[in-house]
Amino acid sequence: MAESRSLDVPVTAVTVFGDGARVVRRGPVSVPPGLLPVVIGNLPATVDPASVRVAARGRDLALLDVEVHRGYGADPLRDETARLRSEVESCHDEVQALDDEDAAEQARLSFFGQVSQASAAALARALSFGRASHDDLSQMAGLLSADTASTLARRRDIRARRRAAQRELAAAEQRLAAAEQSHRSVEFVEVSATLEATAATQAEVELSYHVSGASWRPLYDVSLTGERLAVTYLAEITQQTSEDWPAVELTLSTTRRGRHQRLPELHPWYIGRPAAVPLAMPPAGLRPRASGTQEPEAAPLAAVPGESGAGLVYRVARPLAVPADGGPHKTMVARLELDATFDYLTVPVLAPEAYLRATVTNGSSLLLLPGPARVFHDQQFVGETALETVAAGEEFEVQLGVDDQIRVERQLCRHRTSKAVLGGTRTIDIAYEITVQNHRPNLARLRVHDHIPVSTDGAIKVRPRELSPAPAEQNDLGELVWDLSLEGGQAGTIRYRFTVEHPAQVTVVGL
Repeated sequence: MAESRSLDVPVTAVTVFGDGARVVRRGPVSVPPGLLPVVIGNLPATVDPASVRVAARGRDLALLDVEVHRGYGADPLRDETARLRSEVESCHDEVQALDDEDAAEQARLSFFGQVSQASAAALARALSFGRASHDDLSQMAGLLSADTASTLARRRDIRARRRAAQRELAAAEQRLAAAEQSHRSVEFVEVSATLEATAATQAEVELSYHVSGASWRPLYDVSLTGERLAVTYLAEITQQTSEDWPAVELTLSTTRRGRHQRLPELHPWYIGRPAAVPLAMPPAGLRPRASGTQEPEAAPLAAVPGESGAGLVYRVARPLAVPADGGPHKTMVARLELDATFDYLTVPVLAPEAYLRATVTNGSSLLLLPGPARVFHDQQFVGETALETVAAGEEFEVQLGVDDQIRVERQLCRHRTSKAVLGGTRTIDIAYEITVQNHRPNLARLRVHDHIPVSTDGAIKVRPRELSPAPAEQNDLGELVWDLSLEGGQAGTIRYRFTVEHPAQVTVVGL
């Protein structure tokens, strides 16, 4: 058998899932007659061996056995660690050199001190005998003072440089400690296969495998312009698979693994009286979980949707390089122009604000996955919201933030407690008034939510006395809902009143 040949098979396509990625590599190989073992190495350690597939295409060619092996190589950080250690030693030397320089300047100062004392005594004697003048004394003092000042300035400069060198040393030691802590042998995967050719031929080898450490998530930009709602569907891709993906064909898939590797199977759900001796509980059944003139705007380059098994795939129109740095890399999936119905929601008992919302139907063939959404009004950023899973053709709501041109006010108009006791009963009379003003030029539809209290005591009775206008909805939990339609500049008023009747000796809490 011929000696095995190492193949350079570059990445040519990547499909990213929510919890991993499928990587495809392709490369040419010249196959002589007979058997040719080939090896594709340095694959990520996170390769799932069960997912590895190898295909060979060429004339007079057969693919024999395929094997997956794990190996361990030298730590590529070893050289980096040595470099960092040398850097720490250089920093130590720099600090020591500055200490030595400072010691020399200190010695110079000591020398100046000794010379100053000796010269002062000699000049004093010469002055007393008339052999020296006061000018000589002043000249000597000036020279000593200048030399001392120059030496002190140099020492200040040395101390400043030493502080900087000490910071460099601390940073270098920190980098070295981090590198030494992460020092480890590197695990990798290699795939070996045997090709057999009846005649010399040119072939193409394709390798595909699934890796963990990669994912994508949806992001949305929701833009409201007039009565039109535009949803820009973005994808944020991250990966730390230890292999960089060049700018190749990139596909995003919504396919995900279920919570169970097998189809869920129900088991009997037993109930009964408590046993005298604690017994192991039988498995419970599975329960479902709730779930001016302007230039035209450049057309965005969107992904091409398709189907793959139980999920959808989006083929990114332009190749995107995704390095294994763990950072976010964004690309566009689609831009949707959708018709929307707008109204406002306000709950003045909690916040005196009107929240604009859009009811939209997903008229595209795309599945909108859960993700955060930035909201823009006429290109102005107004806040963030979130989208849930929306299937093609499904209706959904988008929260578009507060509209300050819809003014809401809620006032307590009455709160009286009866003084007379009739049949041992007191009555509390409470009334509220809600005013909504539309300062927009066009029609605004509003849904106003409020409530009256609900008694948890049979002796305390809550009775509605006035609801004006009549609410569109009312339930047993005391919630009241009004629907208002206000033209531009128009105001609307809601009044409601209720009484609370209770025994005189009972104190009512919660009002």
